[in-house]
Amino acid sequence: MRDYAKLGLKAGLEIHQQLDTKKLFIRTQSNLCEESDFNINRKLRPVASELGEYDKTALDAFKRNETFIYSGKKENISLVELDEEPPQPLEKEALKTVIEVASLCNSTIISELQPMRKTVIDGSNTSAFQRTMMVALGGELEIKTENETKKIGIETIVLEEDACRPIKKENNKIYYNLDRLGIPLIELATAPDIKTPKEAVLTAKKIGEIMRLTGRTKRGKGTIRQDVNVSIAKGNRVEIKGCQDLELIETVVEKEIERQIDLLEYKDELNKLFKTEKEREQLMCEIKEISEIFEKTECKFIKGKKVFGFKLNNMKGMLGRKIGEKRFASELSDYIKSIGVTGLLHLDELPNYGITEEEVNKIKKDLICKEKDNFIIIVTEEKKAKEAYEVIKNRFFVAFESVPKETRGATETGGSTYQRPLSSAARMYPETDILTCEVDEKYIDEIKNNLPKSIIEREKYYEKLGLSKNHIDEMKLNNFARFFEELVDKKCNPIVSATLLLQTLTELKRNNVNADLIKKEEIEELLVLESKDKINKNNLKDALVELVKGKTIDEIIKEEEKKNNVDLKEIKPIIDKFIQKNKSVIELKKLNAIGSLMNFAMQDEKLKQIDKKILSDILRKEIEKVI
Repeated sequence: MRDYAKLGLKAGLEIHQQLDTKKLFIRTQSNLCEESDFNINRKLRPVASELGEYDKTALDAFKRNETFIYSGKKENISLVELDEEPPQPLEKEALKTVIEVASLCNSTIISELQPMRKTVIDGSNTSAFQRTMMVALGGELEIKTENETKKIGIETIVLEEDACRPIKKENNKIYYNLDRLGIPLIELATAPDIKTPKEAVLTAKKIGEIMRLTGRTKRGKGTIRQDVNVSIAKGNRVEIKGCQDLELIETVVEKEIERQIDLLEYKDELNKLFKTEKEREQLMCEIKEISEIFEKTECKFIKGKKVFGFKLNNMKGMLGRKIGEKRFASELSDYIKSIGVTGLLHLDELPNYGITEEEVNKIKKDLICKEKDNFIIIVTEEKKAKEAYEVIKNRFFVAFESVPKETRGATETGGSTYQRPLSSAARMYPETDILTCEVDEKYIDEIKNNLPKSIIEREKYYEKLGLSKNHIDEMKLNNFARFFEELVDKKCNPIVSATLLLQTLTELKRNNVNADLIKKEEIEELLVLESKDKINKNNLKDALVELVKGKTIDEIIKEEEKKNNVDLKEIKPIIDKFIQKNKSVIELKKLNAIGSLMNFAMQDEKLKQIDKKILSDILRKEIEKVI
């Protein structure tokens, strides 16, 4: 167990949660669609900030010279997503939700919200920027560790647009689906108050809980994204993006601590090997083409391609040194992959991959390597090889000084890979197509007076209403929770309402009934009618199916009344005949025969028109007569 206090561990989280509302500055649907009926190609370039500065992240992306292919479904995508039309006014429900989250965190809400443009030219936004608004500053939340209740500070709460959905990448082309572009995101960034990996997980869970209390968050894979900022005392802040699995956060923090410790040890060893500035400058020799050595190679990775190499003075064994879960050479490889170069090999791992001892010796001879020297070979065209050489050179210079400040991507194992330099303030500038949004105190007070109940409050309230433990556990963080509470306030039956919301709607979806077509107002009206005995609770599922088919509630209720108005004299002969026919089953199963008889009865054209509960009661009475 590491002593995190001694290491000086500091970590913070950035949680991005999609909202289940309309898009932020677009009125198209916010649901995803795998189908597409158009493609457009784009190239993007960076723009200078108001001070004339360029964001280094944007410049880094621009150097990759990538083409972006966007696809989508016409019915689901407007000209705004294509950046062919100005954005529309701010989505009010999204604004209300982010103010609720800020209020639950005791944050200070900004009175005038200024939409900003954040430069992003990796293709994930067709406009080359993301629209974002600072909504609140400061605040805190509480987590409970094994030993204490601890407060974690909040730095900022932001409302912004989500980016396009990445599909695939091949041959310097990146494919995106436009359906996700513009979905509202709440970005909540904590202060660096997290001091252990376990605290990072607890904090992420607490933030997720607060957001889900609103009842307006999207659910499912990809709807919430967690980024972790990690540093140790002698290291630097590193942002690790894309921790999809909540429980993986602990591993991500642990492995980044390990990586920074290894990099600091590597720095010390490099400085022992190269004590002066002049020695450092001579670490890497000039790059040269060595393709002739591999003319008859059996290495499939190299055969028929251009190969370039350069010597590393006094570096034998240093490229294979462990850095986190990788080797230092893998760090270098990640860096040159960011400019589109994938082929990097070094002496510490050769002979291997079909490269022979003889070929290794030829490389050493050609590059004039001595016993303690190392070499790197790069498999690519000359221009790219020279770019990769410069990238590696710069990475070595940083290695002499410290852990580099950078953005990395989380891997499935909890490790990380290099993505880009940390972004700077130069990437932000005001949005000119959208007016500022004033948030007056009266509106804020109105929201604060109607904040969602806490989990504890909900558990106590639902138990008092008579809900089962399963229903309580499922409802307390469900998007239906606040709607359920509104139904109870309108005197709807709590148990019937919870069953319909948590079970019946889910069953319909499993049976391929498009329950999303059912409006909340229709559900409310049905449950109010049920509470007034205008419709039987056993018929609510069928009523919902009829709504999807296009019937109105008035039509459904008229049919319900027709079923309830049973002329017993008319159906008595049918029932008697039915009972007589199934007498042997009744004598064998007694009252347990009711289920089988109901199934048979529903096949009769006359009987199936009767309300199921009424028919069940009639059959039960007739069965009791027989037994």
